[in-house]
Amino acid sequence: MDMLPAASVPRDPGAGPSIMVVDSDRRARSALKRLMEATHTNALVIEIADAATALSEAQSAPFDLILVDMQLPDPASSCELIRKIGHDQHVVALSVRQDDARCARAAGARDFVWKTNSSDLILQAVRATSVVSASAAEPSV
Repeated sequence: MDMLPAASVPRDPGAGPSIMVVDSDRRARSALKRLMEATHTNALVIEIADAATALSEAQSAPFDLILVDMQLPDPASSCELIRKIGHDQHVVALSVRQDDARCARAAGARDFVWKTNSSDLILQAVRATSVVSASAAEPSV
């Protein structure tokens, strides 16, 4: 299994940023995880496949950044997940549908990125959260 629950990972205060990637597609999660690890020193990046698990993890420990796919298939919609996570968490929503941008922002996402954008544009949105800073390295995803 490629997911690692946040609760099972010890968090070192001197470590890099904690980042949660929420996407039901294993390949998309893996690509985003690699991008975050390649551009954030000592980052703790966990992968979550569904909204219910993501909500549980976000409520048990704060994350510096949460990337949420807007097309999660489970009953708890992506917008509801963002709403429940709260405005204290820094959420960047990702999707291929224009309708999702309005929903994500209304729910409290700090930014919205098209999943078809380049890695650089995704990193610009991550940097815009002002929580974690990405290095200048250009990862291959």
